[in-house]
Amino acid sequence: MLFCQRWAVLVSVLLQVAIAKVHVPVTPVSTDRAVTFQYVENTLPLAAQTHEVIMVPKTSVMLVSQMSNSVLIKARVDRQGVFQHLGAFQLGNNSSGLHGLAPSKAYKGKVWVTLQNDNLIVLLDPRVDDISAAPKVVKVIRVPKPGLGPHYVGEYGDELWSTMQTSSHVLRINHKDTDVYSIYKAQPKPVFIAKHPINGMFYTGQDDSSSVMQINPKTGETKQIAIPVNAGQTPVGMISGPLGIWFVLLGTGEKGTGTFGHIDADGKVKFHKLSSALGANASLLHLAIDPHPDISHTIWFLTSSIINPKALDSVIKVVFNPTYSEIIKEEVTVLPTQQCKAHRIWLTDTTVFATELTSSKVFAWSKAAAAK
Repeated sequence: MLFCQRWAVLVSVLLQVAIAKVHVPVTPVSTDRAVTFQYVENTLPLAAQTHEVIMVPKTSVMLVSQMSNSVLIKARVDRQGVFQHLGAFQLGNNSSGLHGLAPSKAYKGKVWVTLQNDNLIVLLDPRVDDISAAPKVVKVIRVPKPGLGPHYVGEYGDELWSTMQTSSHVLRINHKDTDVYSIYKAQPKPVFIAKHPINGMFYTGQDDSSSVMQINPKTGETKQIAIPVNAGQTPVGMISGPLGIWFVLLGTGEKGTGTFGHIDADGKVKFHKLSSALGANASLLHLAIDPHPDISHTIWFLTSSIINPKALDSVIKVVFNPTYSEIIKEEVTVLPTQQCKAHRIWLTDTTVFATELTSSKVFAWSKAAAAK
């Protein structure tokens, strides 16, 4: 018994000595981490479909179109993206199909809108000084035959260019003399239009045809640019940006390819593919050029579950090298409300906005946080 006790004491002492000799290092490590940011989801009056979004230039007033009930939302927004005051106004009737929104330069402070189902393009005074005041109709342009279903509208000098989703045409019309116009036959269904900043050509993506149409505004000649099968399909969002036209591919109802294209001054297309875990198979729907592209070398992309229920609804910030020929960095921010069929993206100097088609919300978060 005494022997056992002494042995136990000896073992205990030996263990304490062994433990005392064990060195556990404590070393500082990197504190790098993902960005922590605050976001808001601005709730809107309920509607089946919330579509376009723009900021009226040089104001804090944002306009949002709800196509399903033809309602225009007018909101005063603070620097954090919060809708502080809000008004809602039906344009036309419940089935007029308010959709496209575009600021006007020819008519300062005014905006162009499309009433897709009424076949009208309308110039509005949004009356930004009073959120509760109904917008005022300034000019109404009826789309000439055979055009039908104005979707997108954009002002280019004295002309408006608009896609006709129902009839699959592109309309070019002088907004000062509406008897002067041209209509170009497209493949199904043209969505956006963008003017090339270098060669002056106009381009439109046709999302039911997996093709981009080029229009020469001097000759009226059109040309189709097919999307290679290995790149993807369904060109939707399209915008004029650094060194040319940028457009995205949505993919199919089963998968996306995380692919977007750039059209250079010679009309040649180069495709870029995202490589991050959440970007590689993203269903890209829309995009926006950063307000300071020569400094930030950044384009923002919106992914959407609009045709693929398995797709993420997210915003992807893509940073390029100075010549926009190579992707340097990707940052993915997943929208808090998934399966919302995220629809359009809009940027200000301080905030990223995205409309949520089926949730009657506008997502907003700080670009300052994203830049850190």
